[in-house]
Amino acid sequence: MMKKYYFGAIALAMMLFAACGDDGDEDSGTLYDTDITVSLNNFYSTYNYNDTYHDINVTDDYRTFHSENDWYIQTRVLFYNANGVLVDSLLKYTTNTNEVNISKGLPAGKYTVVTTLTFAYKTSGDDASWWWLADKQKLSTAKMNVRDRFTKWSIMSYAATEVNIVSGQRNTIRLNPRPVGALGYLFFQNFQYKNESTYGTVADNNIRALCVYGRNVADSYRLDPNASDHYIYKDDAGSSSWYRLSDKLEPSDFDSSWTYFKSNLYDYFYILSPNPEIFFGYVPKGESSFTGYGQKTVNITSGNTYLAYWDYFQVGNPYFGVANNNQWHTYSQARAAEPGLHYSVIDESTPRAYRFSMFK
Repeated sequence: MMKKYYFGAIALAMMLFAACGDDGDEDSGTLYDTDITVSLNNFYSTYNYNDTYHDINVTDDYRTFHSENDWYIQTRVLFYNANGVLVDSLLKYTTNTNEVNISKGLPAGKYTVVTTLTFAYKTSGDDASWWWLADKQKLSTAKMNVRDRFTKWSIMSYAATEVNIVSGQRNTIRLNPRPVGALGYLFFQNFQYKNESTYGTVADNNIRALCVYGRNVADSYRLDPNASDHYIYKDDAGSSSWYRLSDKLEPSDFDSSWTYFKSNLYDYFYILSPNPEIFFGYVPKGESSFTGYGQKTVNITSGNTYLAYWDYFQVGNPYFGVANNNQWHTYSQARAAEPGLHYSVIDESTPRAYRFSMFK
């Protein structure tokens, strides 16, 4: 009789333990099929600026990412349990923006599921992506670090959701990552620099380098959806330092046409910070450090394209704001560059040029 009571108590305890698993405490035993669907629709489609004046379509530059550049879209999914500990993860590479569908076996319990979309080579390991994942074992410390801000390939999308995997059921998770940060589209116009005796009356405006600088520049993004601040800034202890937002552009970077009003160049850079302070930087002939011009603080909306436009022949501050076709200047007749530069010089220490090496 005592044995019957003994085995009955064991059975009751086992039933209570199973019931606790259904309440969301992780059950590390049985795995339950889970269907995960990740939408890629919003990865680069929001960067849809069409520069009609110069016939450059930003989104079209992305649509050839695989056929012309052999890039892939890397979909990363991370599963954190109720204690914020990483229990599983997966990577998938695609050549288009079709939905990613994955089936995964997970123990019953509550999870925070995080996903990121980035451009990458299709190779093994974290070195494939333009972003690298750090401190991933705990949700509270996990972050994505951008490898190179000076390129259109460094865009990222992110999503996180809380789910409850129920024992005995086939579970479904749908994720719709949204852009994090914005794209900078840079266009410098009429910065001629040629030998006048060889190329005729082409203006030399005595500028030997150009770029866009920023303060309050972020280069990492926390993955915890409950983080008080997702952004990790360069020089995080303070905001006294300036960093390049764009590559440094020099006369050798200009286009080959060199016609009188078409000594132009364009480039891209990635803006992760929600409120960067920016200025246009230039190096005058005979000097080595940058001087600032057109300083302003910008409120960034993720997924937008921002235009950094500076026409040397147009007196006044250069334009930095949401990209549109209202800034381009036209001229009724050719005119030489002004002999003096109409710049407002910022009283700052020499900016610190900071550059990531790709995949270093």
